[in-house]
Amino acid sequence: MPRFDAYEDLVGRWRWRLVAGNERTVATSGESFDSHWHALRAAENVRGVASGAQISGSPADGVEDALGAIIARELAETN
Repeated sequence: MPRFDAYEDLVGRWRWRLVAGNERTVATSGESFDSHWHALRAAENVRGVASGAQISGSPADGVEDALGAIIARELAETN
């Protein structure tokens, strides 16, 4: 069963991570927090928002499709 964990990092700040059923970390907080409680609260916010999030099939504005660039480069080198 997936779960959110809050943990103290190397500099004494708190972060959250989402751990899958196979015990692999699949997501982490992008920022640190002052307390265990604040990290858990942020994880709860992510859980609430993520349930309604859509998955986009295209890169975000301003982000190049890295895989497409790699494939294009490899094809150009083989020709």
